Amino acid sequence: MSPNDLTLVARHVMKLLVERRFDELEEATGGKRLSADDMEGAIDDMGGELVMPPENVWRDLDVVAIRNWPGAFNVQFELWTRSGRSDWSVELTVHSKGGKPAIELDDIHPH
Repeated sequence: MSPNDLTLVARHVMKLLVERRFDELEEATGGKRLSADDMEGAIDDMGGELVMPPENVWRDLDVVAIRNWPGAFNVQFELWTRSGRSDWSVELTVHSKGGKPAIELDDIHPH
């Protein structure tokens, strides 16, 4: 999976969170680890209205290849509100399944 593919996945997840489309995100992740209710609760706990981050953020994603799982990556990015970067971040596991990206939303948490 290319860095561009990982960026597209992260942008898509962020867009769904910003638009509060939690059911759609749960469907996209197969409901692994976090349900739509879990996602909504975490975003509500964060406080503030989510917004898409500035473009330069997408060039600095924290991506780490997962040891002993070829083609799988841990992707982390920070959430942004109207006030700027928040203290919260999103963790994903992204891998290929049937030639398409498979997304697992591992956590939404303060850092």
